[in-house]
Amino acid sequence: MSHILRVALLLVPVLGLQQATTPPATAELTGRVIDRDGGGLPDVIVTLEALPPAANRSIVTGSDGTYRFGKVGPGTYTVRFDLKGFMPYSRARLPFTAGQTRVMTVSLEAEPPAGADGPRPAPDLKVDLPEGEVAVGIETSLGSFYIAVDTRRAPVTASNFLKYVDAGLYDWGRFHRATRPDNYTPSPPNRPMMNIIQGGINPAKRSEGFPAIPLERTNVTGITHVTGVVSMARGTSADTATSDFFILLDDQPSLDYGGLRFDDGQGGGAFGRVLSGLDVVKKIQQQPVDGQNLSAPVTIRRVWRLN
Repeated sequence: MSHILRVALLLVPVLGLQQATTPPATAELTGRVIDRDGGGLPDVIVTLEALPPAANRSIVTGSDGTYRFGKVGPGTYTVRFDLKGFMPYSRARLPFTAGQTRVMTVSLEAEPPAGADGPRPAPDLKVDLPEGEVAVGIETSLGSFYIAVDTRRAPVTASNFLKYVDAGLYDWGRFHRATRPDNYTPSPPNRPMMNIIQGGINPAKRSEGFPAIPLERTNVTGITHVTGVVSMARGTSADTATSDFFILLDDQPSLDYGGLRFDDGQGGGAFGRVLSGLDVVKKIQQQPVDGQNLSAPVTIRRVWRLN
């Protein structure tokens, strides 16, 4: 018995050396700010915003565009990027947990040149559409594409979209979301894999937006969610679409009336289709992402009706 006791006592300090170390109580945010060509942007003011505002922290990127926040307390934050001559960018509702290291590389777009809100240039695509369809051009920082807006079958949704177009609110907006196999976790049968891009109006003009519209269901319009279809983004309630829209890169019957991608089974409000430039849509979808958010939102330089 005495030999057993001595062995047990000798094991105590040895086992103590194998105890797990305490994980860090804080998180870290690091990354790089670049321009559209991939070059590092120095002197960008990066602000980590928390509640209360007194807890906000700001740093400036180095000569290669890099930045780092250490000792970030667990919580939810907004990160802002500001540089004179460039459009500001922010990411809201970012969760940080103890021990986490989040890497965020973003690209800033140069501010619109003087006179960018002036008369639009002549359309560069000639189309012959059925009565009730309106051709719209969408120029982005990665190229242009063209859609047909169906005012006959989806009059409420189409009129709402064209109202934003005519008011110039999509000019200097951005495509900010993309889903694809490497960043979307399907949950069949109701939420299968989905390939889309989503965009919206100029963030600086959000206060000029219009009220939400009633949902025009696909069983009424007959416009179903197939590859190339343009549809309005909505919330958990049906009648909540305002200005954000998305473009499908695969067939999604789960978004039609009766499909259960939305729990209420009401589906989305499809209202148009891509006429030309689907390759540009695919190029936008393949840009770097942080989750489902485009790390560098793709600027919508202008949106206009083709006469």
